[in-house]
Amino acid sequence: MSEAGSAQLLAAQQQQQLDGGDDQLDPHVEFLQQLLRDNEFLQRENLLFEAFLAKVDMSKLGSLAEEDAAKKKKAARKTALPVPSQAGGGGRGPGGGKGEGSFSALTDEEKNDLVSQEVEMVQAEIEAIKKAGDKDIDDIRTLMEEVDMRIAETKKDTYEFKRDIIIGAENPRTGKVVAEKMIRFLEDKLRQKDGTADKLRLKNTTTKALITKLEHQLAHKEEMGEVLHLVDFDQLKIENQQYMERIEERNNELLKLKLSTSRTVQVLNHLKSQLSDMVAAGHSLRRQILERKQDLARFDAEYTSVLDEKGRGERTVRRLKLEQEDIDTPTIMDYIKLKHEVSELEKQLTDWRRKIDILTMEKSRKRTLLKTVATTTLPMPHRPGPSSGGAM
Repeated sequence: MSEAGSAQLLAAQQQQQLDGGDDQLDPHVEFLQQLLRDNEFLQRENLLFEAFLAKVDMSKLGSLAEEDAAKKKKAARKTALPVPSQAGGGGRGPGGGKGEGSFSALTDEEKNDLVSQEVEMVQAEIEAIKKAGDKDIDDIRTLMEEVDMRIAETKKDTYEFKRDIIIGAENPRTGKVVAEKMIRFLEDKLRQKDGTADKLRLKNTTTKALITKLEHQLAHKEEMGEVLHLVDFDQLKIENQQYMERIEERNNELLKLKLSTSRTVQVLNHLKSQLSDMVAAGHSLRRQILERKQDLARFDAEYTSVLDEKGRGERTVRRLKLEQEDIDTPTIMDYIKLKHEVSELEKQLTDWRRKIDILTMEKSRKRTLLKTVATTTLPMPHRPGPSSGGAM
């Protein structure tokens, strides 16, 4: 009905704009709009009454109608008005042409009462659904916690059984599980279960005693007239709601702290991995430095040995030159021998000088490499630098 009326109204407005564009609407269009609004209002009102009638007992509704009719009869007797004057009131008087069992039209107050009752009933249903949902959520949360605890206990028992029985109780010679260890393990587990059962039994007894004590206190307060009033319960509800909000805030803060802690732990693990890599690199560099120092010490020893041999060769050459100068008239054979010895010594001297040059170049190269390695290891925070400088 409302969609058809809206389409008709839109067509009428378009036709009016095409005809002349007058500011005032057609009276028929206004009447149609009013009918559509009244029809929509009546539809909503009927839906509300249908929902109310579906929830209210018909026997109670009949008793309410009888009480309403009795009240109206009493009011009619008091006013002592003639019967024909009541006929125009829409059948609401006792002689309005309707039977006693018929229902009269509802007044605005009665409609308001019905709407209020319907709202209260809907709110009560919503509260009941919320309470049932909260209870179900608590039950499910409790079951999940219990299942998690059972899973953790099962994993722990499985790990201990594998560690103590499957691996620890196996006979290395036969490869079979030792029965004594298996029996002892089961006895220990049974003793643990018995201890847990005793603790739970004691806790249950204590809880029952506490409940009995609280029931006695409540009965005593009821006898003494110290029962809390409705206002006190409302105040307690308000305080409980405030505390629940605070708990929710604390839980949110705790969740944020857990998230930040997890991020911090991730960063810490990353830094630890980097630190372990740097420590490993530092150990490798230290080994390289030690090897370079050993090579340098060996080269220094070889260099010193070569210098000593060079000095001995030079002294021999000088001695031979002096001997050659001291001889006045050597023979031809002596001259040939001396010449041969001198040429051999010169060859040896040339070889030693070449070796010295090679060792000098190798020594300078090793020193440069050692300086480079010491420079790369100098910024490390956990190793002071004077050790590298001392090696130089």
